[in-house]
Amino acid sequence: MEDFTFNDFETFVSEVTDFSGQFSKMQHRDDISYELKDDKTPVTDTDLQIECLLRKAIENLFPTHSISGEEFPDLSKKSNFKWIIDPIDGTFSFTKSVPLFGILVGLLHGSSPRFGCLRFPLLGNKLIVGDGEKAFENGRLIQSSKNVSLKESLILTTDENRIRKSNYQTSWNKLSESIAYHRTWGDCYGYYLVCSGKAQVMFDVGLKPCDILPLIPIIRGAGCEIVELRKPYQDIIVCSRDVYQEVVNFF
Repeated sequence: MEDFTFNDFETFVSEVTDFSGQFSKMQHRDDISYELKDDKTPVTDTDLQIECLLRKAIENLFPTHSISGEEFPDLSKKSNFKWIIDPIDGTFSFTKSVPLFGILVGLLHGSSPRFGCLRFPLLGNKLIVGDGEKAFENGRLIQSSKNVSLKESLILTTDENRIRKSNYQTSWNKLSESIAYHRTWGDCYGYYLVCSGKAQVMFDVGLKPCDILPLIPIIRGAGCEIVELRKPYQDIIVCSRDVYQEVVNFF
């Protein structure tokens, strides 16, 4: 099966990302153990188990497709299609029993993000999908906010300390001072808030492909703008169209 529709993609990811029961059993635990990887980010046994299950499902149904995941080496095949997996985006949140983490699965054609999926196991098991033109939450169309000015906006980031240590500290400070509300509801949850119109700006630095590529079709499908400060998608700002030009002017 070399090609398939967005509906086919949605059906597949809906089935293979449904780990809500597994996560629900762990929701109230305070002993989620983890190890630190070479990049000093945490990894749990659950990360490894979920990626293994997702890889197996992809290999069974799409044996010619390549796979690139967060926790295991890339699997290269002859097809132009490549699956991108982040089994738990927001592992640090997961280890602290904070439910704002998600499962990311994306599909590239060549180097271009074609379809994307975000699943929130502990937030009603929400499924968000996009094809670059439209984005849906549990089948309902979602869009970025409209008619919200920069001074009325909510700005988000995953780790403000990373920004302080980056070349963007001055611009970040000025941008933050121009915006009414500022929170660190980050990782994939921050992008979801912008895509669903609940926030207006998400600023992230030091992203890996698995952190962001599955989200690109959702971000674009929701009508958001993307500012690539460092390509490809390593340091980015995602924002609503209403505030885009003002945001760019700070950088």
